[in-house]
Amino acid sequence: MPVFHYTAFDQRGVRKEGLIEATSVSEAHNRLRAQNLYIKSLNEDKSSRDRELFPVLGRFFYRITRKEIGVLARQIGTLLGAGISLDEALTSVLEETENPALKKVILQMKQNITEGMSLSQAFGEHRDVFPPIYENMVRVGEATGSYEPTLHSLAELEEKSAELKGKAMTALIYPAIMLVISILVVLFLLTSVVPQIELMFATFKGELPLPTKMVLALSKIVQKYWPLMVFLVGGGSYLFYRYRKTPEGRLKTDAFFLRIPYFGTLIKKIVVGRFARNMGVLLDSNVPLLTALEITQGVIGNAVFEVELQRAAQQIKEGMSFRDALRDSRFLPQMARGMIAAGESSDRLAELLLKVASIMESEVETSVRRLTTSLEPAMIIFMGGIVAAIMASVMMPLYKMAELIK
Repeated sequence: MPVFHYTAFDQRGVRKEGLIEATSVSEAHNRLRAQNLYIKSLNEDKSSRDRELFPVLGRFFYRITRKEIGVLARQIGTLLGAGISLDEALTSVLEETENPALKKVILQMKQNITEGMSLSQAFGEHRDVFPPIYENMVRVGEATGSYEPTLHSLAELEEKSAELKGKAMTALIYPAIMLVISILVVLFLLTSVVPQIELMFATFKGELPLPTKMVLALSKIVQKYWPLMVFLVGGGSYLFYRYRKTPEGRLKTDAFFLRIPYFGTLIKKIVVGRFARNMGVLLDSNVPLLTALEITQGVIGNAVFEVELQRAAQQIKEGMSFRDALRDSRFLPQMARGMIAAGESSDRLAELLLKVASIMESEVETSVRRLTTSLEPAMIIFMGGIVAAIMASVMMPLYKMAELIK
Protein backbone atom coordinates (compact mmCIF):
# COMPACT_ATOMS: atom_id res chain seq x y z
CA MET A 1 0.00 0.00 0.00
CA PRO A 2 1.35 3.49 -0.83
CA VAL A 3 2.74 5.60 2.01
CA PHE A 4 2.19 9.39 2.15
CA HIS A 5 4.21 11.96 4.04
CA TYR A 6 2.12 14.76 5.53
CA THR A 7 2.61 18.05 7.31
CA ALA A 8 -0.46 19.38 9.12
CA PHE A 9 -1.69 21.42 12.10
CA ASP A 10 -4.13 20.35 14.79
CA GLN A 11 -6.91 22.48 16.24
CA ARG A 12 -4.49 24.15 18.66
CA GLY A 13 -2.14 25.11 15.84
CA VAL A 14 0.51 22.54 16.77
CA ARG A 15 2.50 21.35 13.77
CA LYS A 16 2.25 17.62 13.06
CA GLU A 17 4.41 15.61 10.70
CA GLY A 18 4.22 11.92 9.88
CA LEU A 19 3.47 9.10 7.47
CA ILE A 20 0.15 7.49 6.65
CA GLU A 21 -0.76 4.45 4.56
CA ALA A 22 -3.63 4.83 2.09
CA THR A 23 -4.68 3.56 -1.33
CA SER A 24 -4.77 7.08 -2.79
CA VAL A 25 -4.11 10.74 -2.00
CA SER A 26 -7.82 11.41 -1.48
CA GLU A 27 -8.14 8.58 1.04
CA ALA A 28 -5.06 9.84 2.92
CA HIS A 29 -6.57 13.34 2.87
CA ASN A 30 -9.90 12.10 4.27
CA ARG A 31 -8.23 10.06 6.99
CA LEU A 32 -6.20 13.05 8.16
CA ARG A 33 -9.26 15.33 8.15
CA ALA A 34 -11.06 12.72 10.24
CA GLN A 35 -8.33 13.24 12.84
CA ASN A 36 -9.15 16.98 12.86
CA LEU A 37 -5.89 17.90 11.15
CA TYR A 38 -5.51 20.83 8.76
CA ILE A 39 -3.25 19.65 5.95
CA LYS A 40 -0.39 21.82 4.78
CA SER A 41 1.29 19.29 2.46
CA LEU A 42 0.59 15.69 1.45
CA ASN A 43 2.96 13.78 -0.86
CA GLU A 44 3.63 10.15 -1.63
CA ASP A 45 6.73 8.82 0.13
CA LYS A 46 8.84 7.71 -2.84
CA SER A 47 11.47 6.01 -0.68
CA SER A 48 8.92 3.49 0.59
CA ARG A 49 7.77 2.81 -2.96
CA ASP A 50 11.33 2.43 -4.23
CA ARG A 51 12.22 0.01 -1.42
CA GLU A 52 9.28 -2.19 -2.40
CA LEU A 53 9.88 -2.07 -6.17
CA PHE A 54 13.68 -2.22 -6.09
CA PRO A 55 14.75 -3.89 -2.82
CA VAL A 56 18.47 -4.15 -3.73
CA LEU A 57 18.75 -0.53 -4.89
CA GLY A 58 16.51 0.54 -2.03
CA ARG A 59 18.96 -0.91 0.50
CA PHE A 60 21.76 1.02 -1.20
CA PHE A 61 20.10 4.43 -1.58
CA TYR A 62 18.04 4.34 1.64
CA ARG A 63 20.60 2.57 3.80
CA ILE A 64 20.34 2.66 7.59
CA THR A 65 23.55 1.48 9.22
CA ARG A 66 23.77 -0.66 12.36
CA LYS A 67 25.74 2.15 13.98
CA GLU A 68 22.82 4.56 13.46
CA ILE A 69 20.43 2.00 14.94
CA GLY A 70 22.67 1.65 18.00
CA VAL A 71 22.88 5.42 18.45
CA LEU A 72 19.08 5.64 18.17
CA ALA A 73 18.61 2.99 20.88
CA ARG A 74 21.06 4.76 23.20
CA GLN A 75 19.40 8.16 22.66
CA ILE A 76 15.91 6.82 23.36
CA GLY A 77 17.14 4.96 26.45
CA THR A 78 18.90 8.04 27.83
CA LEU A 79 15.85 10.28 27.29
CA LEU A 80 13.46 7.77 28.83
CA GLY A 81 15.83 7.36 31.78
CA ALA A 82 15.68 11.13 32.28
CA GLY A 83 11.91 10.92 32.74
CA ILE A 84 10.92 12.22 29.30
CA SER A 85 7.83 10.63 27.76
CA LEU A 86 8.24 8.22 24.86
CA ASP A 87 6.48 10.55 22.40
CA GLU A 88 8.70 13.50 23.38
CA ALA A 89 11.81 11.30 23.28
CA LEU A 90 11.07 10.25 19.70
CA THR A 91 10.39 13.88 18.75
CA SER A 92 13.75 14.92 20.21
CA VAL A 93 15.60 12.07 18.48
CA LEU A 94 13.85 12.91 15.21
CA GLU A 95 15.21 16.46 15.28
CA GLU A 96 18.79 15.20 15.76
CA THR A 97 18.66 12.49 13.07
CA GLU A 98 20.25 13.36 9.73
CA ASN A 99 19.58 10.17 7.73
CA PRO A 100 16.32 10.78 5.78
CA ALA A 101 15.47 7.06 5.69
CA LEU A 102 15.86 6.74 9.46
CA LYS A 103 13.84 9.92 10.02
CA LYS A 104 10.93 8.33 8.15
CA VAL A 105 11.19 5.20 10.29
CA ILE A 106 11.14 7.29 13.48
CA LEU A 107 8.14 9.22 12.18
CA GLN A 108 6.28 5.97 11.55
CA MET A 109 7.21 4.70 15.01
CA LYS A 110 5.97 7.95 16.55
CA GLN A 111 2.70 7.60 14.69
CA ASN A 112 2.35 3.94 15.75
CA ILE A 113 2.87 4.88 19.39
CA THR A 114 0.36 7.74 19.08
CA GLU A 115 -2.16 5.19 17.82
CA GLY A 116 -1.66 3.07 20.95
CA MET A 117 1.26 0.75 20.16
CA SER A 118 4.02 0.06 22.66
CA LEU A 119 7.66 0.70 21.80
CA SER A 120 8.31 -3.03 21.33
CA GLN A 121 5.38 -3.25 18.89
CA ALA A 122 6.68 -0.19 17.04
CA PHE A 123 10.06 -1.91 16.67
CA GLY A 124 8.25 -5.01 15.41
CA GLU A 125 6.55 -2.97 12.68
CA HIS A 126 9.98 -2.25 11.16
CA ARG A 127 11.73 -5.62 11.15
CA ASP A 128 13.57 -4.69 7.97
CA VAL A 129 15.42 -2.10 10.10
CA PHE A 130 15.34 -3.52 13.64
CA PRO A 131 16.24 -7.19 14.20
CA PRO A 132 13.82 -9.32 16.30
CA ILE A 133 16.11 -8.89 19.30
CA TYR A 134 14.84 -5.29 19.66
CA GLU A 135 11.18 -6.25 19.87
CA ASN A 136 11.79 -9.09 22.34
CA MET A 137 14.22 -7.30 24.66
CA VAL A 138 12.16 -4.10 24.77
CA ARG A 139 9.04 -6.18 25.51
CA VAL A 140 10.83 -7.61 28.56
CA GLY A 141 11.96 -4.10 29.49
CA GLU A 142 8.37 -2.87 29.32
CA ALA A 143 7.24 -5.69 31.60
CA THR A 144 9.96 -4.96 34.17
CA GLY A 145 9.98 -1.17 33.76
CA SER A 146 13.66 -1.16 32.79
CA TYR A 147 13.62 0.72 29.50
CA GLU A 148 16.94 2.50 29.92
CA PRO A 149 19.27 -0.46 30.66
CA THR A 150 17.57 -2.56 27.98
CA LEU A 151 18.04 0.05 25.27
CA HIS A 152 21.61 0.73 26.39
CA SER A 153 22.34 -3.00 26.18
CA LEU A 154 21.01 -3.01 22.61
CA ALA A 155 23.20 -0.02 21.76
CA GLU A 156 26.26 -1.74 23.21
CA LEU A 157 25.40 -4.89 21.26
CA GLU A 158 25.30 -2.88 18.02
CA GLU A 159 28.63 -1.23 18.83
CA LYS A 160 30.32 -4.56 19.55
CA SER A 161 28.80 -6.11 16.43
CA ALA A 162 30.02 -3.22 14.28
CA GLU A 163 33.48 -3.46 15.85
CA LEU A 164 33.65 -7.20 15.15
CA LYS A 165 32.45 -6.71 11.59
CA GLY A 166 35.05 -3.99 11.07
CA LYS A 167 37.82 -6.34 12.18
CA ALA A 168 36.59 -9.00 9.78
CA MET A 169 36.46 -6.51 6.91
CA THR A 170 40.01 -5.42 7.71
CA ALA A 171 41.16 -9.00 7.20
CA LEU A 172 39.35 -9.32 3.86
CA ILE A 173 39.79 -5.89 2.26
CA TYR A 174 43.60 -5.95 1.94
CA PRO A 175 43.90 -9.27 0.04
CA ALA A 176 40.89 -8.31 -2.08
CA ILE A 177 42.51 -5.01 -3.10
CA MET A 178 45.82 -6.69 -3.84
CA LEU A 179 44.06 -9.36 -5.92
CA VAL A 180 42.24 -6.70 -7.97
CA ILE A 181 45.50 -4.83 -8.54
CA SER A 182 47.19 -8.06 -9.64
CA ILE A 183 44.42 -8.76 -12.15
CA LEU A 184 44.58 -5.20 -13.53
CA VAL A 185 48.36 -5.36 -13.92
CA VAL A 186 48.15 -8.69 -15.75
CA LEU A 187 45.40 -7.39 -18.04
CA PHE A 188 47.47 -4.30 -18.82
CA LEU A 189 50.48 -6.42 -19.74
CA LEU A 190 48.43 -8.81 -21.89
CA THR A 191 46.48 -6.11 -23.74
CA SER A 192 49.07 -3.33 -24.07
CA VAL A 193 52.64 -4.52 -23.57
CA VAL A 194 52.58 -8.03 -25.03
CA PRO A 195 50.90 -7.03 -28.37
CA GLN A 196 53.57 -4.39 -28.94
CA ILE A 197 56.39 -6.85 -28.35
CA GLU A 198 54.64 -9.51 -30.45
CA LEU A 199 55.29 -7.39 -33.55
CA MET A 200 59.00 -7.78 -32.95
CA PHE A 201 58.65 -11.57 -32.98
CA ALA A 202 57.48 -11.51 -36.61
CA THR A 203 61.12 -11.37 -37.70
CA PHE A 204 62.17 -14.13 -35.31
CA LYS A 205 63.06 -17.15 -37.45
CA GLY A 206 63.53 -19.66 -34.64
CA GLU A 207 60.76 -21.43 -32.77
CA LEU A 208 59.36 -19.44 -29.88
CA PRO A 209 59.71 -20.97 -26.40
CA LEU A 210 56.59 -22.66 -24.99
CA PRO A 211 56.06 -20.05 -22.20
CA THR A 212 56.15 -17.29 -24.84
CA LYS A 213 53.60 -19.11 -27.01
CA MET A 214 51.31 -19.50 -24.00
CA VAL A 215 51.53 -15.81 -23.08
CA LEU A 216 50.88 -14.73 -26.70
CA ALA A 217 47.89 -17.07 -26.96
CA LEU A 218 46.50 -15.79 -23.67
CA SER A 219 46.98 -12.20 -24.85
CA LYS A 220 44.98 -12.89 -28.02
CA ILE A 221 42.21 -14.59 -26.07
CA VAL A 222 41.90 -11.66 -23.65
CA GLN A 223 41.86 -9.09 -26.49
CA LYS A 224 39.32 -11.00 -28.55
CA TYR A 225 36.98 -12.35 -25.91
CA TRP A 226 37.14 -9.78 -23.11
CA PRO A 227 33.40 -8.89 -23.43
CA LEU A 228 32.54 -12.58 -23.04
CA MET A 229 34.85 -12.83 -20.04
CA VAL A 230 33.21 -9.82 -18.39
CA PHE A 231 29.78 -11.35 -19.08
CA LEU A 232 30.84 -14.69 -17.59
CA VAL A 233 32.27 -13.06 -14.46
CA GLY A 234 29.15 -10.90 -14.00
CA GLY A 235 26.79 -13.79 -14.75
CA GLY A 236 28.70 -16.14 -12.47
CA SER A 237 28.60 -13.61 -9.64
CA TYR A 238 24.85 -13.16 -10.09
CA LEU A 239 24.21 -16.91 -10.16
CA PHE A 240 26.33 -17.33 -7.03
CA TYR A 241 24.32 -14.56 -5.34
CA ARG A 242 21.02 -16.24 -6.26
CA TYR A 243 22.32 -19.63 -5.18
CA ARG A 244 23.29 -18.23 -1.77
CA LYS A 245 19.74 -16.95 -1.39
CA THR A 246 18.46 -20.55 -1.31
CA PRO A 247 18.65 -22.48 2.00
CA GLU A 248 20.68 -25.29 0.42
CA GLY A 249 23.05 -22.87 -1.34
CA ARG A 250 23.65 -20.83 1.80
CA LEU A 251 24.37 -23.97 3.83
CA LYS A 252 26.83 -25.36 1.27
CA THR A 253 28.65 -22.07 0.62
CA ASP A 254 28.96 -21.35 4.35
CA ALA A 255 30.38 -24.85 4.86
CA PHE A 256 32.85 -24.20 2.02
CA PHE A 257 33.98 -20.88 3.52
CA LEU A 258 34.67 -22.63 6.82
CA ARG A 259 37.04 -25.06 5.07
CA ILE A 260 39.24 -22.27 3.66
CA PRO A 261 42.57 -22.38 5.52
CA TYR A 262 42.95 -19.68 8.17
CA PHE A 263 39.94 -17.68 6.90
CA GLY A 264 37.61 -20.49 7.97
CA THR A 265 38.99 -20.37 11.51
CA LEU A 266 38.61 -16.60 11.57
CA ILE A 267 34.99 -16.82 10.38
CA LYS A 268 34.25 -19.41 13.07
CA LYS A 269 35.65 -17.16 15.81
CA ILE A 270 33.58 -14.21 14.55
CA VAL A 271 30.37 -16.27 14.49
CA VAL A 272 30.97 -17.77 17.95
CA GLY A 273 31.66 -14.29 19.35
CA ARG A 274 28.45 -12.97 17.80
CA PHE A 275 26.46 -15.94 19.16
CA ALA A 276 27.86 -15.59 22.67
CA ARG A 277 27.29 -11.83 22.88
CA ASN A 278 23.72 -11.95 21.56
CA MET A 279 22.80 -14.86 23.84
CA GLY A 280 24.47 -13.18 26.80
CA VAL A 281 22.66 -9.87 26.29
CA LEU A 282 19.31 -11.58 25.77
CA LEU A 283 19.60 -13.81 28.84
CA ASP A 284 20.88 -10.89 30.92
CA SER A 285 17.68 -9.05 29.92
CA ASN A 286 15.58 -11.98 31.23
CA VAL A 287 14.55 -13.22 27.78
CA PRO A 288 13.65 -16.96 28.02
CA LEU A 289 16.37 -19.36 26.85
CA LEU A 290 14.45 -20.85 23.91
CA THR A 291 13.35 -17.40 22.73
CA ALA A 292 16.93 -16.13 22.99
CA LEU A 293 18.17 -19.15 21.05
CA GLU A 294 15.60 -18.61 18.32
CA ILE A 295 16.46 -14.91 17.99
CA THR A 296 20.20 -15.59 17.94
CA GLN A 297 19.80 -18.05 15.06
CA GLY A 298 18.75 -15.16 12.84
CA VAL A 299 21.70 -12.89 13.61
CA ILE A 300 24.80 -15.12 13.75
CA GLY A 301 25.19 -15.14 9.95
CA ASN A 302 26.24 -18.76 9.39
CA ALA A 303 23.89 -21.49 8.17
CA VAL A 304 26.06 -24.36 9.48
CA PHE A 305 25.88 -23.08 13.06
CA GLU A 306 22.19 -22.23 12.65
CA VAL A 307 21.49 -25.92 11.95
CA GLU A 308 23.30 -26.85 15.16
CA LEU A 309 21.32 -24.28 17.15
CA GLN A 310 18.02 -25.48 15.67
CA ARG A 311 18.87 -29.03 16.71
CA ALA A 312 19.89 -27.80 20.17
CA ALA A 313 16.62 -25.87 20.55
CA GLN A 314 14.64 -29.00 19.69
CA GLN A 315 16.58 -31.04 22.24
CA ILE A 316 15.99 -28.39 24.91
CA LYS A 317 12.25 -28.56 24.20
CA GLU A 318 12.47 -32.30 24.80
CA GLY A 319 13.97 -31.70 28.25
CA MET A 320 17.73 -31.61 27.64
CA SER A 321 19.87 -28.96 29.31
CA PHE A 322 21.51 -26.18 27.29
CA ARG A 323 25.03 -27.48 27.89
CA ASP A 324 24.09 -31.05 26.91
CA ALA A 325 22.37 -29.83 23.75
CA LEU A 326 25.59 -28.10 22.67
CA ARG A 327 28.00 -30.74 23.97
CA ASP A 328 28.55 -32.32 20.55
CA SER A 329 28.78 -29.02 18.70
CA ARG A 330 31.46 -29.04 15.98
CA PHE A 331 31.31 -25.26 15.80
CA LEU A 332 31.79 -24.17 19.41
CA PRO A 333 35.34 -24.53 20.75
CA GLN A 334 35.95 -26.54 23.92
CA MET A 335 36.50 -23.33 25.89
CA ALA A 336 33.03 -22.03 24.97
CA ARG A 337 31.32 -25.34 25.76
CA GLY A 338 33.07 -25.45 29.13
CA MET A 339 32.04 -21.88 29.98
CA ILE A 340 28.43 -22.63 29.01
CA ALA A 341 28.42 -25.72 31.22
CA ALA A 342 29.92 -23.77 34.14
CA GLY A 343 27.50 -20.88 33.63
CA GLU A 344 24.44 -23.12 33.58
CA SER A 345 25.60 -24.98 36.71
CA SER A 346 26.29 -21.77 38.66
CA ASP A 347 23.32 -19.79 37.31
CA ARG A 348 25.74 -17.31 35.68
CA LEU A 349 25.10 -18.29 32.07
CA ALA A 350 24.60 -14.73 30.77
CA GLU A 351 27.76 -13.48 32.48
CA LEU A 352 29.95 -16.30 31.19
CA LEU A 353 28.53 -16.07 27.67
CA LEU A 354 29.54 -12.41 27.60
CA LYS A 355 32.97 -13.52 28.84
CA VAL A 356 33.18 -15.99 25.93
CA ALA A 357 32.25 -13.16 23.55
CA SER A 358 35.05 -10.96 24.90
CA ILE A 359 37.58 -13.79 24.55
CA MET A 360 36.54 -14.57 20.97
CA GLU A 361 36.60 -10.89 19.98
CA SER A 362 40.11 -10.58 21.42
CA GLU A 363 41.19 -13.67 19.42
CA VAL A 364 39.65 -12.19 16.26
CA GLU A 365 41.66 -9.00 16.75
CA THR A 366 44.87 -11.00 17.21
CA SER A 367 44.12 -13.19 14.17
CA VAL A 368 43.38 -10.18 11.98
CA ARG A 369 46.62 -8.50 13.02
CA ARG A 370 48.61 -11.64 12.22
CA LEU A 371 46.78 -12.16 8.94
CA THR A 372 47.38 -8.64 7.64
CA THR A 373 51.04 -8.82 8.70
CA SER A 374 51.65 -12.10 6.87
CA LEU A 375 49.52 -11.33 3.81
CA GLU A 376 51.37 -8.17 2.84
CA PRO A 377 54.68 -9.83 1.83
CA ALA A 378 52.82 -12.88 0.46
CA MET A 379 50.69 -10.77 -1.88
CA ILE A 380 53.70 -8.73 -2.99
CA ILE A 381 55.57 -11.94 -3.84
CA PHE A 382 52.48 -13.26 -5.63
CA MET A 383 52.10 -10.10 -7.74
CA GLY A 384 55.81 -9.96 -8.48
CA GLY A 385 55.86 -13.63 -9.47
CA ILE A 386 53.05 -13.22 -12.01
CA VAL A 387 54.56 -10.11 -13.58
CA ALA A 388 58.02 -11.70 -13.61
CA ALA A 389 56.68 -14.86 -15.31
CA ILE A 390 54.98 -12.84 -18.07
CA MET A 391 57.97 -10.61 -18.65
CA ALA A 392 60.41 -13.56 -18.62
CA SER A 393 58.37 -15.38 -21.26
CA VAL A 394 58.47 -12.24 -23.40
CA MET A 395 62.16 -11.52 -22.89
CA MET A 396 63.40 -15.04 -23.69
CA PRO A 397 62.96 -14.66 -27.49
CA LEU A 398 64.46 -11.18 -27.35
CA TYR A 399 67.67 -12.57 -25.87
CA LYS A 400 67.79 -15.19 -28.61
CA MET A 401 67.25 -12.49 -31.25
CA ALA A 402 70.11 -10.49 -29.76
CA GLU A 403 72.39 -13.53 -29.89
CA LEU A 404 71.53 -14.13 -33.58
CA ILE A 405 72.31 -10.50 -34.41
CA LYS A 406 75.74 -10.86 -32.77
